Amino acid sequence: MPGLTINKPVIAVWVVATLMLTACAGPWNKAPDHLHEPRWSITSPEGWMQLSTQESEMLSKDGPYLEYILIQSRSLAQGFRFTNQKLEPDMLPHEAAQVIADNMRSDPLIRQLQWLASEPAMVGGHAGFRLIYSYQDPYGVKIKTIYYGVILPDQFFNLRYTAAHRYYFDKELPAFNQAFDSLRLGIDLKENIRRILKTPRLDIRSSK
Repeated sequence: MPGLTINKPVIAVWVVATLMLTACAGPWNKAPDHLHEPRWSITSPEGWMQLSTQESEMLSKDGPYLEYILIQSRSLAQGFRFTNQKLEPDMLPHEAAQVIADNMRSDPLIRQLQWLASEPAMVGGHAGFRLIYSYQDPYGVKIKTIYYGVILPDQFFNLRYTAAHRYYFDKELPAFNQAFDSLRLGIDLKENIRRILKTPRLDIRSSK
């Protein structure tokens, strides 16, 4: 139509969002004020929805393709899907981050992966790491993620925020930061401070 301007990237986001909402048409419910498991608790962003599975908790406001927060706790004995690598209880944060990065590089659905930040971080009061990266999904949409991870005695806990890079990432970032600040994990805080003090700065981008 004359005079009609079509923004193709925005259309792509909404089309794929519709497909993802259909695929994720499971038991989405209004998120409770607080989510918790025996080893962690977090405050849900106001007005977001929740999808519970055996492996994780997912929170989203506008739909999981536009933005979502994923909370996951997995056994250290479980290998990662694309590399079969495993985390060890005595790994330092930068070593654990490298395992995560290697698995992402091997994911065939992640294209044009770019590392934007890689650094030690306190995660719920424990020594962990933070990765920030962007990539292009199979539909050509640019996605951005903040990924926090920490090794607990027999589990790996991770919390990530993923959103369409254009508009949605910045729009809901404050809600994610507030949820992250509310995160509580339960182990010895002094031991984790000791671990983070001896952790060198991460250098994911330079690794092969």
